[in-house]
Amino acid sequence: MTEEQAKPWFFATVDCQAFYNSNVLYASSISNTFGAWQIITTPEIGFAPTIQDEKFSKFFPKAGFRYQFFTYAQAEPYPSSVANSSAPGQPYTIAQQNFRISNPYASLGWAFSDDLYLEFSAQANLYTSNNPYTSPSNFLNEYPIAWQASWFRPFADIHSFSITGRASYVFAWSPPQGSIEGNNQFSRTDNNLTFAWACSPIREISTQVYASFRLAKYTGSDNNPNTSPFSSLTYIDESDRLDFQQTYGASVTYSPIEYLSVRAFVSWTKSDTSIPEPITGQFEAYNAGTGLNLIYRF
Repeated sequence: MTEEQAKPWFFATVDCQAFYNSNVLYASSISNTFGAWQIITTPEIGFAPTIQDEKFSKFFPKAGFRYQFFTYAQAEPYPSSVANSSAPGQPYTIAQQNFRISNPYASLGWAFSDDLYLEFSAQANLYTSNNPYTSPSNFLNEYPIAWQASWFRPFADIHSFSITGRASYVFAWSPPQGSIEGNNQFSRTDNNLTFAWACSPIREISTQVYASFRLAKYTGSDNNPNTSPFSSLTYIDESDRLDFQQTYGASVTYSPIEYLSVRAFVSWTKSDTSIPEPITGQFEAYNAGTGLNLIYRF
């Protein structure tokens, strides 16, 4: 007799991707549009036990914590309109856009069948600025609760097709920023639908093309110009705002060993909004870059 091999319950990962973003401010105005290199580094640790009881073996609980670092490096001259928006006597630098996100999360997955996987999740996204000219400050908090369903169908040995739908409710608020009172609260519903086609000609290489569509409706808003961090902008009532985004992309992933993968990717995103949103509602952007992922299970 041999002892049954124990399955790991914990994992730790580090993902780092570097890519060019053609519109780092997600601006609709050409005068505010410029590109830059961006680096996103994501360490994560999590708890994902394997349930041995046959009655519950198709359930997959998970909890963990991610810490994402968003770092920008200037790639092309920024427009004079952006430079003029910096503080008097202080030159504008793209490093002013640096920030990080603390992301605790918990989820419960259910393998409903061989092709269908369902998941319920709750998390928090806590945004903190990392401006080299000022001390770090928490400028936005988001709390999403989401349902997700993934349908996966392999065929022809090396090909597979998947459809993933995700619906979430997000409550967000902006804490006080210095002399600004903050308390800029809003909520929204996010609905995403993604179609993906993957091909693995050999075991170590996987290619994928996908199309993703997002519809977001802002169901509540308190964008009072006297309390909003964006008080210098024209006041806009966002309570009935609708955003529609479409993203098309492709990637190639090389996995020489089980816990290591390297990828290259490219994508294009177009966003439209039902109101003349001056922040991030309407824009076009493309991204192209590479990434590295390491994972350790224990």
